[in-house]
Amino acid sequence: MKLPLMLLLLAAASASAQEHSDYNLNDGKVRFSVPAGWSAIMEKSDGNPQAIIYQVNDPATAGTEDTASVTVKTRQLKSPAEFADAKQNEMLLSKAQTGYEASADGSDNGIHNYFVMRGKTRYAIRDRFVLMGSIAVQVRCQRPLLDSTTKDWTSQFYAGCDSVATSLK
Repeated sequence: MKLPLMLLLLAAASASAQEHSDYNLNDGKVRFSVPAGWSAIMEKSDGNPQAIIYQVNDPATAGTEDTASVTVKTRQLKSPAEFADAKQNEMLLSKAQTGYEASADGSDNGIHNYFVMRGKTRYAIRDRFVLMGSIAVQVRCQRPLLDSTTKDWTSQFYAGCDSVATSLK
């Protein structure tokens, strides 16, 4: 009786492990998980800043140059007191992008929601800022606003983005 229960628990643990892929930046000082279906398309894991960009497959982007992506970017600060300035600098860079428009649902102290233009396509972007010791972490979730993108896909995209931010350790 105990053997089937153990096999069931092992199978559940294995399935759970396959649902996410683990990554790290800054020599393991920043660790996080992303949904297993996301593909790392660029990684800079030396110097300052460091970043990994993940492509998130949206069937609506097939045949277009548009792509949904999530970026985890870190910047080593001299001290935690520099976090507010680092966050403000990133927000200023966001506001300088073509077609910048603040989102009507607003932003709070750690999240910046806005829209920009990438070519002819409008993108929704959510930047989340977290301080981990003396490392500023930015999780950027960006997706093209396409009529054929489903509500289900959009919900899964934002749930995945939120899971990346909450997995930071």
